[in-house]
Amino acid sequence: MINLKILGIDLAGKSKNPTGICILKDNEFILKTVNEDKEILEIASALRTDIIAIDTPIMRGKPKIRKADIILKKYKAFPPTLPGMIPLTIRGSKLATELSKYSRVIEVFPTATAKILGIYHKNYKEIAAILNVKVKTKHELDAYICCLTGKLFNEGKTENVGDENGIVIIPKL
Repeated sequence: MINLKILGIDLAGKSKNPTGICILKDNEFILKTVNEDKEILEIASALRTDIIAIDTPIMRGKPKIRKADIILKKYKAFPPTLPGMIPLTIRGSKLATELSKYSRVIEVFPTATAKILGIYHKNYKEIAAILNVKVKTKHELDAYICCLTGKLFNEGKTENVGDENGIVIIPKL
């Protein structure tokens, strides 16, 4: 699909913290950092993307451990019930509901994507160098990897991890 548009989001748990955004449009990646949900929703509304790939647990109701979280633990995924993850899970789930008005929303996990693709490194600048992408922050890099996962999803090169309580999209092994 030549005119594929994907929005990748590395969501912060709190709006005062930076959220990385990556937009794939016309085969070009655009990176930025935002804070507020309103900014994210404005971008999604204006872009009308094909896919929104977001790094946050998405679930209904109170944060709980899902099958996807258990499977992704091998990639160092934090459980949604961890005190620091609860605000992210709540914010992300509400935001995903709003974003779904504009596009298909998929949950992704950039660390798993990087590890599966063999590009993972503890220093995010090393991953950016491997991918040949200029980022200002780790959040922008993670948003880029979210976008990349969305692109792989569109190409049928991903698999679903989880069950009816939540699906996370990762590259096929």
